[in-house]
Amino acid sequence: MSIDDHISINVEIAERSYRLKIRHDEEKYVRAAAHFVQRELTKLKKQYSFRDDQDGLAFVSLDATTELARHNAREKSEDESLEQVVSKMEALLNIA
Repeated sequence: MSIDDHISINVEIAERSYRLKIRHDEEKYVRAAAHFVQRELTKLKKQYSFRDDQDGLAFVSLDATTELARHNAREKSEDESLEQVVSKMEALLNIA
């Protein structure tokens, strides 16, 4: 992708505006991510008392990263299970 395929967008997180230069095809994902972070931060601020938004953003980051790690572990486990099934099928085919 060339620089011509990039666009500039603004996203707001924790009452700050961030100007980003991203690939055009990534815009919906970046906006969705910014919306997610802002929504989760707002939710946490209602539940807990933070000194400042940095504390809330740390918790949002930790929570999202933990969920990603869980997802990756499940995906790896599923891949390993699938590989075992394929190996068994190959072994059965070689017997026949």
